[in-house]
Amino acid sequence: MAALVKVASAEASSQVLVFLRAFFGLCVVAPFAFSRGITFLKTTRTRLHVLRSIVSACALSCFYFAVSQIGLAESLVLNASSPLFIGVIAIFMLGEHLERRAMLALGIGFCGVVLMLKPGMGVFQIGAMVGAASGLFIALGKIFIRKMADTEPVLRTVFYFGVYSTLICLVPLIWLWQMPSRFAIACMLVAASLGTMGQVFLTYAFSHNRAARIAPFTYVTVAFGGVVGWVFWGELPDGVSVFGGLLVVVGCLSMLSQPQLPDPWQAPGTPDRAV
Repeated sequence: MAALVKVASAEASSQVLVFLRAFFGLCVVAPFAFSRGITFLKTTRTRLHVLRSIVSACALSCFYFAVSQIGLAESLVLNASSPLFIGVIAIFMLGEHLERRAMLALGIGFCGVVLMLKPGMGVFQIGAMVGAASGLFIALGKIFIRKMADTEPVLRTVFYFGVYSTLICLVPLIWLWQMPSRFAIACMLVAASLGTMGQVFLTYAFSHNRAARIAPFTYVTVAFGGVVGWVFWGELPDGVSVFGGLLVVVGCLSMLSQPQLPDPWQAPGTPDRAV
């Protein structure tokens, strides 16, 4: 998905691409949702669905902008930094007390983020800063999903994300709409299909396992992104970015392994189930 977004970003703005992603994603998932009947679509968690869609749309906007500005692997690392922000949210918003080991992991991860922002160049890279912001918005989105996990099945959650994010992303296009090329539309149609499939798989996986069990597999995307970026765009991250990315991954995995850190995917009182 990220590679197709990078291709399409040469011919359309990130705002248009995010709208196409949301709209085409809704087109993909809607037939499956409607096939379950109107009763299946009834929900009492509309407010949480809307909030989740707002922060997720912001995450997509930041991620797509970062993909168009910096390397594919770098943008994927920053996008996957959400566990670090969950740790910060746990401290300042949830009043959680983290042990020294968790604080060390948090520090290591954020040191990696700072290195990837390239502060030695005099100014932080805007693309990297926006990419890091996508990690923050993803962290908030995970927390909202966690709050809904006790009543909302995966398909309903993904369906309402498509509905509300499409409406949300449509608003700025009243002023910023630019007709994308047919090639960009085709790229985003495929990207939305892949992204929606990935969203369903990830939501299902995290709904049935603790994050610490699943997270190591999600960082495989960084390796894929590195290979794709090198083959198609000749992107080779410098030593600072590679070292920073490793620190981010180590910090995130260490944070997810902390038993006292709230697991945003584990519903309260539910066992650590295997798939």
